[in-house]
Amino acid sequence: MNMKNIFGVVTDAVTGLAGVLAGFVSLGVLSEIVFGAGTLGINVIGNISNIVSSFLGGGLTGLLTLIVLCGLWSDK
Repeated sequence: MNMKNIFGVVTDAVTGLAGVLAGFVSLGVLSEIVFGAGTLGINVIGNISNIVSSFLGGGLTGLLTLIVLCGLWSDK
């Protein structure tokens, strides 16, 4: 097995895991909208709001970091 195949397998695994996690986040947001805040003890919308606030609280550097991360995520 050469390095190209190994990196391909790892990339596929990471991409699949990211897709599963994004699905869980989407499901958490949807369940929080339908059933109310804190479904199963997890406040998904509040956690997302805190993460975005921490980026924006960092000033211009935090905002640029948030934009770069969103750009990387949308390329997947």
